[in-house]
Amino acid sequence: MDHEASGYMALRTLTILFTDVVRSTEVLAALGDREAERIRLSHYADLREQIERFAGTEVKTLGDGLMATFTAAQDAIECATAMQQASHRRMGPGPDALTIRIGLSSGDVRVEGGDCHGTTVVAASRLCAAASAGQVLMSSTTRTLAHGYKGTEKVGELELKGLPEPIETWEAPWAPDAPAKVRAVLADDAVLLREGIAHVLEEAGVEVVGQADDAEGLLRLAAELHPDIAIVDVRMPPTFTSEGLDAAERLRADHPRRGVLVLSQSVESHSASRLLATGPRGVGYLLKERVTDVRQFADAVRRVAAGGTAFEGSVISSMLGGDQRDGEIRELTEAETRVLEDRVA
Repeated sequence: MDHEASGYMALRTLTILFTDVVRSTEVLAALGDREAERIRLSHYADLREQIERFAGTEVKTLGDGLMATFTAAQDAIECATAMQQASHRRMGPGPDALTIRIGLSSGDVRVEGGDCHGTTVVAASRLCAAASAGQVLMSSTTRTLAHGYKGTEKVGELELKGLPEPIETWEAPWAPDAPAKVRAVLADDAVLLREGIAHVLEEAGVEVVGQADDAEGLLRLAAELHPDIAIVDVRMPPTFTSEGLDAAERLRADHPRRGVLVLSQSVESHSASRLLATGPRGVGYLLKERVTDVRQFADAVRRVAAGGTAFEGSVISSMLGGDQRDGEIRELTEAETRVLEDRVA
């Protein structure tokens, strides 16, 4: 029985996120109805993409904003800063650009009939209203649950309407032009190689949030940490046959938009075909020797995490029946994608 759908009330510890567009009526009115509607729909699409990326749940839309919940406070903060970056990229700077403000609060929440109630919800809503354009304000509880969250700045105690006591408030920083931080999990039974890959990625600015030595460990990490990309050895314990590839397929089935990059000791076109069968975007198949070229490897990881592809040129040529070409990482063209989709369907 779906308790929440039936109106059952549950008490859960959650982080609540509210967004609001600043000066939306004034700015959108100047654009005309058709352009204003296009901007509005694009804006909501950007917000929802980040909610999905950070494993949040959209509760409802409210005027020019929305409300979402998160089980992990850090996911909520990172989602909020990613929303600000996405909004800035979409709308651009300037006095006529749409900007958003965001409020976050954590604590016990009553969940009933698909909606959320309680002081925590009120606090998040009021913090959103108190924020200036481009700000992400959070309660001290949210910051504490996110283990202090690096870079936060104390705003002070704010008296908010509807709350009996002032709330100690912090602001989360974000850089408009900073590239989105890619979060990765790794799985390889060879600990030295795994640590080497992690070091290479960290040096290149990719955040490695978890490591595993088998496929089941990778699946657990992915469920807990919600990474942008999983990097996995094609052969894993206990049989060293296709455990890594099997895990990649399961990850894609559960989260089709999550990037998966498979590493192999040798080129195996049938393994690449299985990977492509999970979807033509956000997948990659590379030789382990690629790790030694830090820039090229990191670029491939970012591309796959962003929904692109990264394949050994020889794999693509083999699958398309062409000449083998080694020594290059290729992104699938639209024509190649269509052909390969037909072949693996």
